Amino acid sequence: MRKLFFSLLFVGAFATAASAQKEFANIELPMNRAEDLVSVADKNGNVCIYFYQGGDLNFALLSPSGQKLAQHEIPYRFSKDPQVLGTRVTDEEFIFYSRYTNGRREYVRPFAINRRTGAFRSLQDVQLQLERNVDFIGGFGDDQHFYMLYTDKDENLHLYRDSDQNVATMEYKVFKTDQMPRTRDRYARESGMIYVHPDLERNVFTGHHRSKIYSRGDKLYMIFDGYFLRGKGSDDTTTEILTLDWNSGQTQYRTLPAIAQRNSPTFNSFLYQDKIFRVNLEKDKFKLTAYDFNSLQPLKEYSYAENEEIAIKSTPVHQRGAGGLFSSGDDIIEKQDKVMKNLAGGIPAITVDTYSDSTLQLTIGSYKAPRERSNSQDRSRMVRTPDRYVRTSRGLALIPGRWTPAYNIPSYYLNSPYYSRYFYDPYGQSDGLPSGPGISTYFHSVLDAKSLAKVEQEGEVDVLQERVERYERELKPEPEFQTVYRYGDKLHYGYYDRKARTFRIVEFAHGQAPTPSDNQQ
Repeated sequence: MRKLFFSLLFVGAFATAASAQKEFANIELPMNRAEDLVSVADKNGNVCIYFYQGGDLNFALLSPSGQKLAQHEIPYRFSKDPQVLGTRVTDEEFIFYSRYTNGRREYVRPFAINRRTGAFRSLQDVQLQLERNVDFIGGFGDDQHFYMLYTDKDENLHLYRDSDQNVATMEYKVFKTDQMPRTRDRYARESGMIYVHPDLERNVFTGHHRSKIYSRGDKLYMIFDGYFLRGKGSDDTTTEILTLDWNSGQTQYRTLPAIAQRNSPTFNSFLYQDKIFRVNLEKDKFKLTAYDFNSLQPLKEYSYAENEEIAIKSTPVHQRGAGGLFSSGDDIIEKQDKVMKNLAGGIPAITVDTYSDSTLQLTIGSYKAPRERSNSQDRSRMVRTPDRYVRTSRGLALIPGRWTPAYNIPSYYLNSPYYSRYFYDPYGQSDGLPSGPGISTYFHSVLDAKSLAKVEQEGEVDVLQERVERYERELKPEPEFQTVYRYGDKLHYGYYDRKARTFRIVEFAHGQAPTPSDNQQ
């Protein structure tokens, strides 16, 4: 890791050794202006890294020991960013799925890399037989299938998925949502929806989304938190669970107990295995409840009042991104009267994960996206695609924004509830759209997987996500391209070292002491 001379002088060699980490792989990649970055690992330990740049698909295949098995740069046939929406791992290949539109026609465009040889294969495009007046929500892939999801004016859900026999064939079903109340704002649930893949990084950015999709076999669970419902008051906001059963073609609608909220969201949830965890964050109270997902009966509850110590914390409360004149942008909040206030300063977030032990590791906090304001109405303005995190099926990728003339982007994109969130318009008439990584305020908690009691132990608690974040904070400068993905019971943090023009993957394992690396920055 890059350490400044004065940091070494004051902190000492001990701190450097403590923060050093085992490096899994170090490969040369010609990555300058990548449009996308996706990493996939199979159960055997092979890793495939993909990025799109300058009209070419770039792949690197790594062995379980981190050795490079193959590397390709393949001209893409249509010179347009494939925008990978999801991946699958079959017996023979890593398959990447992208969406392609041509007027009113839409296609799923898959391509594949052999898991053992690295050989590239382009699969046949699949044209989707779309109904009229449907809008795209998202695409995602799990271990068995790749899905494309659309909605219509009646808020029915149109679902496509590849067949069991052929990954280049899409089957189709429509799911009615009559049982589910409508929201006050049209398409409120659909905007910003995220698919929670088991390998997705567990941080407050992924956890703050209030519309999440989970897959379990042939069932999809769509869970919505804190939306104001048409014809109902603010006391009726709740966690809504909509189940889509592919085999029967039926839907089921269920809810958790209601929570009153004012103008902004105060609660969020996360489904993990057979439990759903819901956190309620307000300036004067904190409440965490675990429910049995089948019966929706409460299993465990933690509740704390204003200025009361949140005893469930296993780590300090961190705040990242709130830089100021006297702030580094990476602070620890210690004063109890500020803890709840800061935790409630954004959209509540929660994630849950487990590794090789018998504990659950929770990340709890809030996420606040920055906003820019301007009164200028110059129609020749420049529009910037934001520094955004792309939610891939296997992790997050940070894509640096690019400035482009506003006339290059049709107005119906900027005004659409589906596309407008992708563009940052600082000189428009509105307040502007979120840009950059935002402000994350959070802590980690370690619970016993069975009793859900807090795990007490002497010394520092080993939280993998905390170690990843600590490692990332010490990298100077912060990487432009990065990704985090599950690797069995480990976490891999991959980032591009622009100075060395190499892509480094660092490994984090539960209970594994950090080891110095020959490639320390």
